[in-house]
Amino acid sequence: MAKQSKKPNDPRRAVVLGLAVVLLAVWGWMSYRVEPTGTTKAVSMAAGRIGLVLGALWLAWPSLRRPASWLPPGFAMLGVIVLGVLATQPRTVFVLAPAFAGLLTLATVLKAFRK
Repeated sequence: MAKQSKKPNDPRRAVVLGLAVVLLAVWGWMSYRVEPTGTTKAVSMAAGRIGLVLGALWLAWPSLRRPASWLPPGFAMLGVIVLGVLATQPRTVFVLAPAFAGLLTLATVLKAFRK
């Protein structure tokens, strides 16, 4: 089996992520132009927020790569999911922030005991 490099060189990943960011941001922008009502408005505004958060993370990822390597495995992805949920519904910060901090603390302690 071939050894995989740490940095993926597949340019399709960047294209797919960029396309997702643009489509989500445009969908959110359209919510201001078309004036949807009810659930449609909430979903389109949430999509716009998630697109903006993903775009910001995409731009900041080179500087976040080193701190992300300090985290336990999977926590960078969990952080992106938590940011997406917070962008969708900001009031969940009171539940998600302590839960994320508790999981991070528990995983760090367990990682220290493994070594």
